[in-house]
Amino acid sequence: MKNIPLVFIKWQDITSSHTGWINEADIAKLKTATCYSVGWIMKEDDKNYYVVSALVEHDGEWSQGFDTVIPKGVVDSIKILRKRWW
Repeated sequence: MKNIPLVFIKWQDITSSHTGWINEADIAKLKTATCYSVGWIMKEDDKNYYVVSALVEHDGEWSQGFDTVIPKGVVDSIKILRKRWW
């Protein structure tokens, strides 16, 4: 587990106006939400990053928590914060 790098991911998420009806001028003003995640990429495939933001070790066994699947198509950047974290 200690060789999994700790990363900072900047990515875009879906938003909605939540108002029901909307006119064309207001549609042009809509934007995605910029999100920031810090954690460990536990798995990667051709479409997604599988990130956890908590690791726990108990009696030699590792578990992960607070999982997020981030589609690669919405990722703006990934910065490695630490290659080894202990």
